[in-house]
Amino acid sequence: MTLRSRVRRGLAEARRRLRAAPAAVDSLARTTVGPLVRSAAALALVSAAVAAPAGAQLYFGQNLVQYDRLDWRVIETEHFLVHYYPAEKEAAYDAARMSERSYARLSRLLQHQFREKKPIIVFASRGDFAQSNVFGDLGEGTGGVTDPLRQRMAQPFTGDYRSFEHVLMHEMVHQFQFDIFSRGRAGANLNTIAQVNPPLWFMEGMAEFLSLGYDHAQTDAWIRDAALNGNLPSIREMTERPDRFFPYRFGFSLWQYIGQRWGDESVGEIMNAVPNLGIERAFKRELGLSLEELGDEWKEAMQLKHLPRVAQLDRPRKFAQPLLTQRKTGGIADLYIAPALSPDGKYIAFISYGNFLRGEVFPDLYLADAQTGKRIKRLVKSTTNTDNEELRQLYSQSSFSPDGRYLAYTAQRQGKDVLYLLDVRRRETVKRFDLPLEGVLSPTFSPDGKQLVFTGNVGGITDLYMVNFDGSGFRQLTNDRFGDMQPDWSPDGRYVAFASDRDTDFDVLRLAKWKICLYEVATGTVTELPNQAALNLNPQWAPDSRSIAYVSERTGTANLFLYDLDAGEHYQLTNVIGAVNSQTEYSPAITWAHQADLLAFVYYEKGTNNVWSIKNPRLLKRQPYRDQPTTPTVAAGTPGGSALPTVPGATGALSPATRDSARRALAPALPGAVAQSAAAPDTTPDSRSLYRNATSGFRLSSALPGTTARPGTQPISVTALLDSAALALPDTARFRDYRYKAGFQPEYIAQPQVGYGQNNFGQGVFGGTTIVLGDLLGNQQLAISGAVNGQISDAMIFAGYTNLARRLQYTTGISQMPLYFLGSAPDIQNVPGGFIVTDNLQRFVQRDAFWRALYPFNRFTRMELGARVTNIAQSIVPIETFYNQFGVPVQQRRGGSRNGTGATMVAPSFAFVRDNALFGYTSPIMGQRLRFEVEPQIGGWQWVNYLLDYRRYDPILFNFLTVATRFTSAITAGRDEGLYPKYIGRPDMIRGYNREPYVEGCGAPGTSQLNCGALQLFGSRVAFANAEVRFPLIRRFDLGVLPIALPPIDALVFYDAGIAWTGQAPTGRPDIQTQKPSLTRPDNYDLRTQRFPLRSYGYGIRFNLFGFAILRWDYAWPLDTPNRRPFGTWFFGPSF
Repeated sequence: MTLRSRVRRGLAEARRRLRAAPAAVDSLARTTVGPLVRSAAALALVSAAVAAPAGAQLYFGQNLVQYDRLDWRVIETEHFLVHYYPAEKEAAYDAARMSERSYARLSRLLQHQFREKKPIIVFASRGDFAQSNVFGDLGEGTGGVTDPLRQRMAQPFTGDYRSFEHVLMHEMVHQFQFDIFSRGRAGANLNTIAQVNPPLWFMEGMAEFLSLGYDHAQTDAWIRDAALNGNLPSIREMTERPDRFFPYRFGFSLWQYIGQRWGDESVGEIMNAVPNLGIERAFKRELGLSLEELGDEWKEAMQLKHLPRVAQLDRPRKFAQPLLTQRKTGGIADLYIAPALSPDGKYIAFISYGNFLRGEVFPDLYLADAQTGKRIKRLVKSTTNTDNEELRQLYSQSSFSPDGRYLAYTAQRQGKDVLYLLDVRRRETVKRFDLPLEGVLSPTFSPDGKQLVFTGNVGGITDLYMVNFDGSGFRQLTNDRFGDMQPDWSPDGRYVAFASDRDTDFDVLRLAKWKICLYEVATGTVTELPNQAALNLNPQWAPDSRSIAYVSERTGTANLFLYDLDAGEHYQLTNVIGAVNSQTEYSPAITWAHQADLLAFVYYEKGTNNVWSIKNPRLLKRQPYRDQPTTPTVAAGTPGGSALPTVPGATGALSPATRDSARRALAPALPGAVAQSAAAPDTTPDSRSLYRNATSGFRLSSALPGTTARPGTQPISVTALLDSAALALPDTARFRDYRYKAGFQPEYIAQPQVGYGQNNFGQGVFGGTTIVLGDLLGNQQLAISGAVNGQISDAMIFAGYTNLARRLQYTTGISQMPLYFLGSAPDIQNVPGGFIVTDNLQRFVQRDAFWRALYPFNRFTRMELGARVTNIAQSIVPIETFYNQFGVPVQQRRGGSRNGTGATMVAPSFAFVRDNALFGYTSPIMGQRLRFEVEPQIGGWQWVNYLLDYRRYDPILFNFLTVATRFTSAITAGRDEGLYPKYIGRPDMIRGYNREPYVEGCGAPGTSQLNCGALQLFGSRVAFANAEVRFPLIRRFDLGVLPIALPPIDALVFYDAGIAWTGQAPTGRPDIQTQKPSLTRPDNYDLRTQRFPLRSYGYGIRFNLFGFAILRWDYAWPLDTPNRRPFGTWFFGPSF
């Protein structure tokens, strides 16, 4: 999760909802609009927006659907409250043990202790995680998230414990960071975080370093690639352009360098100094270097570390041919992942982006020619498709049937993973398997095409499963706690090869890296291939079923390897400069076409993920691979900063045996560590550099230089702590397990305002505040808002409760809102010394009790139901102003109120909403929005509100040229429809008419219509249409050398037309007249009895104010005013 989202979430979570409040006023069917004189109704609207269900608080908006009813429980440990539900109980207890172990590691590394127990929320699957009411659906690329306000961490189980613990520890680092900023009190000192504004490389890079240490081949590949291509960034570039320099990799490498040079405990010292000193001064104090100097020395060290090794490595063109590249295949970016070759080698399916100008901006499933790389067609559209809400891409790949006719793939649908069979030629889904599993990954066909094997997730634990082609015969093949991933069925049908962490010791949770295993179909026996080191994944069978290709990091770089079952030997097929690697180190990257003997692989180089192909890949087999001890590279960066020469012939990698012995020899003893149980040693190669010590030769970064260790203490070591499996590992018998009970805590508190005023309409004390409370899971909210302006009878009150825990979400509450309108013409009375002007204000106090619910069908479509009881009390409030003989106001007072007639009504409502619009920087740029609503008003006043609002956004050139159209009609029909007229002169409805004059007595016989232009903007029935052509002016504009940039700016041209009229005047109200609408201006037009569409055209500009608000300016020519004089209007809010 990006830092920007984390930091802003705490300060802006409620404000985000508040900013959505203006959309609620778009509902013309329920909004009273008039010449409001004095009201703080916005405060109540704000509270209503906060408390409404997700989506219901918006006029439009997409849905966060609660597909599953989760019965939450809590595991209470010494430092954490782990929230889980029964389906994931076994895995959740393991997660609780990992949490305490991670805390023991990080508290030593960061030299900080929690003073309160931190919440952790775990989900059994990615689909369940997407239903979080705290964080929403963040996409498959987000493995976990932590918010600074309540320091709660949430993440799903990914199918194997090792990657899960990495994310757990990564997010826990953020909990420590936020706790250090808040001085041990969650939610405190959020302004300090905003002021320091720690960059992403600082926060995310530190979290990666402390959770992974020095052993991460993918990061080494990224840095080696950047060093080779002259793309190593300065720290300033990392700060300003995290979109270009991925902070998880470049920031990670920078922290590795700091730990290697100054010792790992320097990380905690810097972190603890930052809240008081800021980023620059903290580094200067702790390291003695400015950020610029640190960045220069890091870049030099990375070049010395990685470049000497490049001469011994190969580029893929030496043994392969490019297949899927931006030049050959097209697309927005060089990102082609999850490849799957057809058995005959003619076609390749892959996930990528399409044509930007056509709006193909989401990762979809495509088909290309496997010989030329030319993209043929899009097979599956995701994200905006309710049947394929999200393609599984990080840990899964598709698979062709043996005859090449069908393609099996997995995608998320209605909150869970679904296995699909697609007819490739017709692009039609022929079968959808809704299986009793929370996750489904990596389907593979049997050689006869009658069965499929795949990875299934139940309760956060993955196993192998099988199903027949027709959907029958579903059964589980493996049943254990190990992660069983990426299966591939052998051509002879005897075995299923898969990746698994079967060396894991669950007693002490020593988590093994993936190795290649074989499942014998006939007997169910599982065998692990011998002599595997490091991370091994993505097995693919050779056509003869006698060898298996796979990806391995045993050389310190992800390369292609081959295991020969007859010889019992491993062979290294490639020795690349970049990496055989997809999006993550666990993502599938290779595919083998059996009939064509063609292998394709994803290759990382120059910041791209392209696909290359190898014909007859077994020809690359040379001698059996042996782990040879090598002399490590000596990097620059010893204390003093001098560069040391590189040992001739060094490869920069230690053999597994050498690294393991060195690690155990140099790792210091850890307080509290207990004896480890016998488990397979971690034999991952160590590609980090050694440092020369003046007194003891070489040292690993796991041991601090002797000069920096405190007397009587052991130096802190990231490597040693990460190796300490049993460190502080608790006994589960000490945990408390109990049912989760919602407890409300502040989510947002508005700054209270209190004051005293005289000689105003309020006369006395005024002020108010808003408080929003919520439970930890975000399932329930309570909003309370109040404001007073002079007297209690004018108080504005709102109290609302929202429940989001189920698919049917609802809000209920009460409110009181006073509204003031200008009444009749003022009375003037001469008195000694001057005269008194009495303004008679009509005062309405609206009191509501309401219930509103929504039922989402999917992410884009929902039904809304509601009921509201309203009481309106009416009175006349005289405001007397005394003027002296010179016409200067001297004194003002409020007279006694005179009660008028009131009414009580009941209003049930129904609405159907669909919204799949995609937003650009300032407005929607693609998709459609529809709202249809009916609300009858029954009681003292009677009418029926009908609302139809349809909006469409057609990209001519995606994100460059969009045609936006809207038609809205809000009809109030019935006996009393004229009592509450609507107004269409707002700048977000019909532009160019918000300056129309309105004087007292408009509509009376003899009154000039030139002074009553605003009258034709009012009516109980309105209809208007808008058309805009939108295009960008500025996307990014840096202001010279200053570290600031102009926000995105869009422009548009528009044409508006709209009409307002009243169809039936209420009985006993001669001041309200009906009007007859027509399409053109009638001859001898009388606005009192006739109406026609008012038109305008013009242009406008939209400013995105750094993601917090949209500022708009429109310059309009009104076509139906007497002078047609154009003018400009400033307004807040996005375009329709």
